Order: sequence, then structure tokens, then C-alpha cells
Amino acid sequence: MKSQLMAQAELARLQASGKTLEQDERGIKVTLLPDGNMLKVFWLRGWFTSSLIYSNARSFCRNAQRLKKLGIPTVDIISLHHIDSCNFTVVIYAPLAGETVRNLLGTALANIEMFEKLGIFIASLHHKGICFRSIHLGNVVYHQGALGLIDIADMRIYPWPLFYNTVLRNFKHLYRYRNDIKVVSSHLWQVFFNSYFDASHLSKKQQSFCKQALYPHFDLAEPV
Repeated sequence: MKSQLMAQAELARLQASGKTLEQDERGIKVTLLPDGNMLKVFWLRGWFTSSLIYSNARSFCRNAQRLKKLGIPTVDIISLHHIDSCNFTVVIYAPLAGETVRNLLGTALANIEMFEKLGIFIASLHHKGICFRSIHLGNVVYHQGALGLIDIADMRIYPWPLFYNTVLRNFKHLYRYRNDIKVVSSHLWQVFFNSYFDASHLSKKQQSFCKQALYPHFDLAEPV
């Protein structure tokens, strides 16, 4: 996707016209625009980084296109921009309909059916070679029984199913969010993993190894 130049004044105007959804010490990160689209700012993380060559914003756009080709619901990219005399880039996109799994915790929708679907969904990502490094319950969206991904800049997509050691590294990103682990009951986490392993491409031996490595982090009993 070709990047278009956007003046700093135009960026400021767009941000002022919408609702700030996320910001930090560097400034506004995500803005909900009046037309319902989203404006997301990507800063460089340092002077010596690959994003100087291939920006995080461009990775975001590329991953959205690749996910759609693989049949994974995600955001619709509208435009990619670089800002004059600044070390950040911008993407404008249409959000994915629905609510994040995290936002649904504590509601009637956060039930066995949803966690079964979540396990199958993550297994399908891994089978399609998708290693979503930003995986957590706040980046998976649930809508009318279907699941999709947001915040997709940090991702690798391989032309083969993930090996079990890559699966373990990917799940490590998920269990870092201890509050999610605590809010979700151990029964629902067990439902999730049962569905995941039933749908996975892993051998029985690899499944057993993964369960022994993962279950303690989700307060589940290790399999005998």
C-alpha cells in the first residue's frame, strides 16, 4: 500500500475532531473519527530499528491484507500516511465489528461456547502459520459467533503450521496477562485448551509436552 503524506496540521485537526481512545506520554495513539473509522499513530521505538525501513504502520496494513487472504476477520485498511518532519506514521482503518473477549468477561456471552470457539480459533491461526505476538483477550474480537483479530502490527505469518515450540512461545504472550487468567474461571480455561488441542495439528506427544508447560500458568492441573 502506498503511503500518502499528511501534514501535521491535518493530523491535529483529525484528532481534535474525534474521540481519543488511547494515549500515552508521547501523545494520542488511537482516535475514533466522526465517521466511525479509527486513526492510529505508530511511533518509532528507537533510532536503530527495522521500523526505520519498514514502518509498524506498514506492517499493520500488510498483516491486515494477509489475514483477510487467509480468511481471518480483521480491520479494513483505508489509508496509510507518513507525517512531514516527524518520526511516526499513521493508519486510518474501519474497525472490526464486535466486542473484545476481555470486554465480554463477566457477561452471559463469556460462556463455554465462546471459549470452545476461542480454542478452535487460536488452533486455526497456528495451523495457518500465524504467530500473533500481541495475542491476549483484548486483541480478539467476538461478533455474532465469529472471532477476529485487532492490533495486528506485531505478527509473523509462516507458510507452514507453527511448530510446537513456536506455539509455546506464542502462548507465553497470552499468560503474561495475569488479570485475564484470574478473571476467567479454570473451567473455561480447560474448555479453551481442550478445544485448542482437539483442533490442533500437534501430535499427541507434542500436545502432552505443551500441556505440561502451559497448564500451571493457567492454574490448571498438569495432565498425568
